[in-house]
Amino acid sequence: MAKNLQGETKIEHRTENVLAWFKKRNGDTLEGALAFVPWIVQQSFFEGMLNENTVIHRGNGAVVFSDASGFTALTERLAKRHNGAELLSRCLTNFFTPLIDLINWYRGDVIKFSGDALTVYFPDVDDTKSPTYDDTVPPHGSYGFPDLGPMATAVLRASACCIEIHKRLHGFDTGVDGVTFCLHIGLGCGPVNVLQVGGVVPPETHVPRYEYLLAGPPLEQISIAEPLARNGETCLSPQAWEYVKGSVVEGRILEERPDYHLLSKLDERKYTFPTIRNAAIENDRRTEMQFGLAELNIIRRYTPSAVFKQIEVGTLTYVNEMRNISVIFISGSGLDVMSDQGAAKAQEFMSSVQRATYAHEGTLNKFLIDDKGLLFLLVFGLPPLVHTDDPTRAVLACFDMVKIFVRLQIVGGFGVTTGRSYCGTCGSAKRMEYTVLGDMVNLAARLMSNAPRNGILCDEATKDRVTSEIVMNALAPIKVKGKSQPIQIFQPGLKGSASHIGLSSDNALLLPWYSGSGSLFSISGSAEHLTVQQLCSVKTWAGVKTAKEWLGGPFSKELHQDLQVNFSSQRLRAPEQSPFTKGGIIVIQGEAGMGE
Repeated sequence: MAKNLQGETKIEHRTENVLAWFKKRNGDTLEGALAFVPWIVQQSFFEGMLNENTVIHRGNGAVVFSDASGFTALTERLAKRHNGAELLSRCLTNFFTPLIDLINWYRGDVIKFSGDALTVYFPDVDDTKSPTYDDTVPPHGSYGFPDLGPMATAVLRASACCIEIHKRLHGFDTGVDGVTFCLHIGLGCGPVNVLQVGGVVPPETHVPRYEYLLAGPPLEQISIAEPLARNGETCLSPQAWEYVKGSVVEGRILEERPDYHLLSKLDERKYTFPTIRNAAIENDRRTEMQFGLAELNIIRRYTPSAVFKQIEVGTLTYVNEMRNISVIFISGSGLDVMSDQGAAKAQEFMSSVQRATYAHEGTLNKFLIDDKGLLFLLVFGLPPLVHTDDPTRAVLACFDMVKIFVRLQIVGGFGVTTGRSYCGTCGSAKRMEYTVLGDMVNLAARLMSNAPRNGILCDEATKDRVTSEIVMNALAPIKVKGKSQPIQIFQPGLKGSASHIGLSSDNALLLPWYSGSGSLFSISGSAEHLTVQQLCSVKTWAGVKTAKEWLGGPFSKELHQDLQVNFSSQRLRAPEQSPFTKGGIIVIQGEAGMGE
């Protein structure tokens, strides 16, 4: 009896240890994975908006687009070092950690990383309705001044955040060959929608993949404001300026756009960084709607499967590497995602692009709206889907997506480049994304901008690496931003099948994938050499049926239905009148691409 009790106690102890191990493992996974989901998506889940909805949030607020310079120079320098990925990851973390901390303190929410840029949402939350609100100090933090209202407070917080970012991080020293990071920022405000689109399952996993994106008039405003700002400056749209013109000091006048305004500093007679920041922190209730262990599978929707696996085993830094990839940048216009009809079309658009990408075993890295409109970033060659013909797959995927653009009446451009790039996480422990950075990634964006209507442009590296089914037509070199010399560009096309299949007049054997001059095989009637009697191309079901009969088996429709078919183990011989009486070869021909 005592022995049984001891055995049961040991079993219970082991069970408790196993449960404790799983709980810790899942807890560590949750902590790491939370960084891949913005606050607004988590809030939408607890508000019941995340399931089966395309528009998961409708609100108002300020939107900031922060673009950094210096990333490309740093990536190019470190790409040649044996530990370049490790050094670059460390530099990015050192820069983004204080940047994202500042954004969080001012109640900002990093929605998207666009390479070296961030899109941040400051929602117009009414803190006076919070149960923890102390009406002694208004939400803006300055005692003795009236409450500005939710929208004005959001724009003020965003403005204070941008000014403090410049003060702390302008000219950030990376410690690599004198390279520094500098930021220029655009700020707008107004109604905002957050969309969740996608839901197609990638080939390497069983979890549907979704993307979220921010849409609304503020995106149009910052597309004008951000280019007007120089390094170290923040430019406000007219709409945002109206809310804070009595709270800040204006910088230099923009003669080319006097309706847009540069921030110089806060009006410190009324507001200061510490008071605005501390009031935002004290009234921040976002952690009350934060994902827990029960929502771990929800987080997987927004995290690349290879990245999530590394998070699970505690080796996230292993995803940071320099590797050869092919990148597609795609722009799209003609889609208003703020309307219900436009949101539904965005879902169809996204899912169609996902299917085309996954059919060629590529990765959809980003779908977003920025100063260039709708943007897709697709990557071929990321783990675990790596192929020797990734450049070819990228170009073939573009051909498929051009058809999608035409069908949905969307106008776009495609830029394809190939080369060595940083592939890894970008951000901090609190908010990050998996992305690709490098000169060839930027070049893909430049080619996209120069592409004709629904046209495709490729760089020379892609031209050199595609396989024979693609023909590259050289175009006139073009000048692009970031390059001192004009670059060679190419327009791809599918190579047609051989015009003649069989034996040519000069005794050359022409196959569907080969139409060169001269003899591919030695043709003669002697026994020592290959004898060709007949060669034809089978392209229809009627031809397949005939070929099947030639081989000695009847054509069966059951093979093309969802039925279980039993095959005879008996080997059949070709009929006497068949070209295959003495043996032969059948070649199955199809269009170039995956599964063909």
